[in-house]
Amino acid sequence: MAELDQLTASTRRLIREDPALIDAVFQSDPTVAYLRQNLREDFDGGYRIDEPLIYDGLVGGAYAKGKEFDITEKQVEQNNQFTLRFSEVNVTLSLEDIRVINTGRQRAFSLVKSRMSTAFMTMGAHLALAVYMNGQRAGFTAMLNGLAEMVNDGTTASWDNNTYALYGTLTRNGTIGAANNANVVNVNGAITYNRLSTSYAAASYGSLTPNLGVTTPTGLVFIKNHFQPQQRFETVEPNIGFRGVQFEGATIIVSRYCPGSYLAASAGAADPVAVTFMTQSSNGALTAYPTLAVATSETLFWINARKPYLNFYVSRDALFGFGFTGFKWSAGNTKVAGQVLAGTQITGSPRYHAQLYGITS
Repeated sequence: MAELDQLTASTRRLIREDPALIDAVFQSDPTVAYLRQNLREDFDGGYRIDEPLIYDGLVGGAYAKGKEFDITEKQVEQNNQFTLRFSEVNVTLSLEDIRVINTGRQRAFSLVKSRMSTAFMTMGAHLALAVYMNGQRAGFTAMLNGLAEMVNDGTTASWDNNTYALYGTLTRNGTIGAANNANVVNVNGAITYNRLSTSYAAASYGSLTPNLGVTTPTGLVFIKNHFQPQQRFETVEPNIGFRGVQFEGATIIVSRYCPGSYLAASAGAADPVAVTFMTQSSNGALTAYPTLAVATSETLFWINARKPYLNFYVSRDALFGFGFTGFKWSAGNTKVAGQVLAGTQITGSPRYHAQLYGITS
């Protein structure tokens, strides 16, 4: 053993009681914050979630006196159908650590409290990542039916370079026509006022307009750089307190979990939380964040974040509504493990949202 120098041998180390643990990995996500605070729906049980929609009008028109009316019965209703998706975050500790060593006056902070706090932050990060992806493709089927598939039209690729012919089990562009279609645009270049305005208008129907825009930090910088200060107004989104830029009737806010150059194809260096999520959710089939359709680019979603146009379902069960199983003893050693659990799903009406991706400047 190396001998101690005189100061190390003669001086006690400083032990701060309950020091603040600095978060050096998670990204505070406004989209999940908005979902949880404003769009939560309790899932009371059942095999699936049914979201009814009207996809056509009834038979009728102008007529001259004496015309025999067409009384054909026409079906105009359908249901989008979804299943709840489940998530877990594991907390594993050694009894020696939490009952013998990390105790008493010599403990700087509680290892149990630290791990539990980290578990809930991890769950939030995982939901934020899943919100922008899909729940259809191979390796993704355990995840939420996120914005990549929701905000699609069945023929135009989303930011992940995939098209989604189905949404809510219904086939787009078939019997229901364009009722489940959203506006998707591959900018593949610089963002412009015309691009933003046209995309926003495509998701606007009378007084029903998007009230939230979500982009990456770099995406917001691009937007700011293209408009003079007098053309934009920085504000605070009143429902969740995140700062953003006002555009039309929406506040554009920033999420580092929104698809962009920061996360794309990360092999661990950019965001290890994302890589772990992809690996665990796909049972090892996927080990990196999805590749962007346009390399080194940013994404923006216009979202009508109002019920019933966007809903965030959470199980009412105490355990699966972001609860903790409690620590369970291992039969063969002194390890204890417990899980934070969640049963969640997001659903929406695609036409009230829009997607811009491939923003490079």
